[in-house]
Amino acid sequence: MTRKEKIYNELKRLCSKISLKDFKNEIPGFDATEVGERINIDRSNSSKELNQLVNEKRAIKILGRPVLFFDSYKLEEILGIKLKDDQFHVDSLEDIISINDKNAKEKLPKYNIFNRFIGSGGSLEVAIKQAKAAILYPPRGLHTLLVGPTGVGKTTFAEMMYNYAVETGQIDRNAKLTIFNCSEYAENPQLILSQLFGHVKGAFTGADNEKEGLIERTNGGILLLDEIHRLAPEGQEMLFLLMDKNIYRRLGETETTRHANILLIGATTEDVNSTLLKTFLRRIPMIIRLPSLSERALIERYQLIKQFFKDQSKSIQAPIMVYKDVIKALLLYNCQGNIGQLKGDIQLVCARGFLDYKTYGKRNVEIDTTLLPDYLYNGLLNQEKRNEIIDLLYPENSEYYEFKPKGNEEFNFTDEYDISEGLYKEICSKYYYYSEKGYSHKRINEKINGHIERYVKKLQKKFNVGKEIPENQELFKIVSPRVYNAVETAITVAEGKLKKKFSKKVRVALAMHVSALMERIAENKIIVNSEINKIALNNPNEFNVARIVKNILEDELDISIPKEEIGFIAMLLYAVDEENIRENKKIGVVVLAHGKHTASSIADVVNSLLDTDHCKAIDMPLDERVETILDRTTELVKQVNQGKGVLLLVDMGSLIAFAEIITKKTNINVRSVEMVSTPIAIEVVRKCLLPEASLEQLVKDIQRITPHIGRLVTKNVKMKASISQSRIIITTCITGKGTAIKLAKLLKSSIPILDEYNIILKPMSMNEATIHNLNDIENILVVVGSTNPNLTNIPYIPIDEVIVGDGLRKISLMIQGEEKNKNMYDLNEPNFVVKMLNETLIFLNPIKVYNVVNHSFEIITKSIAITDYRSTKLSFVIHTCSMIERLIINERLTYNNIEDTIRNNPVLYNAIKSSIGEVEQTFNIEIPDTEIGYIIDLFNTQ
Repeated sequence: MTRKEKIYNELKRLCSKISLKDFKNEIPGFDATEVGERINIDRSNSSKELNQLVNEKRAIKILGRPVLFFDSYKLEEILGIKLKDDQFHVDSLEDIISINDKNAKEKLPKYNIFNRFIGSGGSLEVAIKQAKAAILYPPRGLHTLLVGPTGVGKTTFAEMMYNYAVETGQIDRNAKLTIFNCSEYAENPQLILSQLFGHVKGAFTGADNEKEGLIERTNGGILLLDEIHRLAPEGQEMLFLLMDKNIYRRLGETETTRHANILLIGATTEDVNSTLLKTFLRRIPMIIRLPSLSERALIERYQLIKQFFKDQSKSIQAPIMVYKDVIKALLLYNCQGNIGQLKGDIQLVCARGFLDYKTYGKRNVEIDTTLLPDYLYNGLLNQEKRNEIIDLLYPENSEYYEFKPKGNEEFNFTDEYDISEGLYKEICSKYYYYSEKGYSHKRINEKINGHIERYVKKLQKKFNVGKEIPENQELFKIVSPRVYNAVETAITVAEGKLKKKFSKKVRVALAMHVSALMERIAENKIIVNSEINKIALNNPNEFNVARIVKNILEDELDISIPKEEIGFIAMLLYAVDEENIRENKKIGVVVLAHGKHTASSIADVVNSLLDTDHCKAIDMPLDERVETILDRTTELVKQVNQGKGVLLLVDMGSLIAFAEIITKKTNINVRSVEMVSTPIAIEVVRKCLLPEASLEQLVKDIQRITPHIGRLVTKNVKMKASISQSRIIITTCITGKGTAIKLAKLLKSSIPILDEYNIILKPMSMNEATIHNLNDIENILVVVGSTNPNLTNIPYIPIDEVIVGDGLRKISLMIQGEEKNKNMYDLNEPNFVVKMLNETLIFLNPIKVYNVVNHSFEIITKSIAITDYRSTKLSFVIHTCSMIERLIINERLTYNNIEDTIRNNPVLYNAIKSSIGEVEQTFNIEIPDTEIGYIIDLFNTQ
């Protein structure tokens, strides 16, 4: 009998003792340890065989802590159902029965509402017991405080408490759950008291009528006071009478008392002892702390991720296919915003996938790693819980998970992270509403513009617009960069035509609007209403410009936009906060260049193309004194300064000092950049016109611009260098030409000026890259590779500098004779290495192989000292990953005198040997000593 059959027979024996009544208190099942121990098989082998039985559909796997297994045939017998193909890996027993026979639902004992909460048997077990006690405590429950950081689900937990109270009969089914956010009225204590308690006529200025409060409306139910720490002390004190004796008074009442039987639940992110009155806290005996996401078990996070994808599939009514690496990233990334952020990130990624689904007519919404923002993608590089992840995802044979719209009904979280269905729907619905009310065209226009403005503010808050984040990073989670770039082009033209500037929030709104429109076009669900254009004609200037915007968007996005859309676009252009625009200040820009007309010519072109006069210039004839130029520049800086500082674009390094001198003389923040060309000036002025631009960020952006930006800005202009003598860039690899060739391809694709400057790329092995083998050494420009061949007077750039540093820019400057030998490394981009491997490797998964090889390197560093950690690490990773591919296809390198190398490097050899076990096991290869010899050479030559 095989080991697998022994395992299955033991599982069958254990499950044979289970009956329907055993389902009442917990989900039955047996973990791998228990099954294995009974027949003397260790846990790892037991787990492996049980997972194989699940794949064969002879057992089901119930995820949790611990993971449980159950005989599938026995489960079908107990419940009287036939298991579906997708029901052999489940989060709970309810997942199995929810879409099967109704008889099974009737047979299964009912669980209380809290059992549907992910983590009910784990991290939330204590909190749920407290909540049940608070609801059931006689005669009417205990007032409760829910404490925990933002995003842990306090509002959802309060809803569960309400549902449990209804389920157990503690409150009537018609009783209300009222949610009130104290922060919304925190600046007006009188108003917050009026909202809660109501008021009598004349209670305060403006109280012309009596008004009932939330307490009166919630009588018999539960009142949730969210952000209760924002409730003023007088508000807390007014609740004393209600909490003690179930009576209260409206604001302004002195003699009359009213009766209300209410259970209070407060929610806060703050320390209750420092934010609430001691006398108030004494009246709230139950304080429940909800854990952060980082405190919860990884299996719970896994279940939450799957639940949220299920919710999104139902929401968009389309199947969602999520690749396994995406699940891994979501499990491992630093999710500081807890469950709220996790759900929000999943919604935003799904929205990007949904856009592709609609745009390209895909069968499924596909979510792969290309849709992940950098902070989420970096989760794949987190090694902390790697083994736990492998254990968790091991049974999933497929490369992706599939979530379908139909299926079991899961509890949906209530929070503020849901994505709006789009500005298009908002405008349409409001238009129809006000039309039916009989409003005039002018009045409808005013109303809709008001809704647009409020909606835009909501978008601004949602996408963190205005905060110092990488430009458009948040927006690109949901709006395609292609759409946003088209909108940017259209808005720039609109600004010129209307002679006013539109803020970032208007760009966001129009981009969202266009994205929603493209979805409707794909579904052939265009809403046509000529009345919209008639309304928009109340603003003729915006209407005429909207026609132009429509044409630009059609050309840029290759779509046909209905003419009725002109009205919507016109209203968007009109709905601009004019007060903010008037107050908008810009960074001043001054171009300083030697020559009689150089600077003014650049400024004229920039101003003409961008339809502005923002770019100023000072021409510097060679015979004019520097002191005179400084005085002229100082006066011009004073004129153009609007309070956000001034940027000087200068053509010679000696003029850099102008910025510091002028700052001291005028107290104006002046910065300078030693970089002048028409394309750069266009980019600078364009950024300065954006309302969110800051001088410091602008300087950083310009310093990062590559020398060939002109080719990016003016795509159709091609410069050809008239250089007859070719120059050479050598790429090297310690083991041969394999990696050297791939590195050459990377340089070819990354530096577009190679052909223009007649540069030849020569991949070479280390043995070839020697003085003796190079006849044309005088034409060699630079050597790039994993190891320095030490060619006399030839500069060397290590491969790590190309991948995560400033190597590409340095090579470009060398080609043009402008190398400043600057060192501007950015060491915080580990995903660059993965991207490089993606280009280098032929068939291996770059993320998988990187994780394993990186771990191997860390083991080595514990045994030996490494001087240049970064350079050595990157060389090791790239070399070893390429070696693994060679060994998989049985391509091995020879190494002369390997015995001598091992004998001369015993410590390094043993360190490498002990580190490669995981590599060999993961990829089912054997790494011979001849390959280890090259790794030894790699460490010795760094």
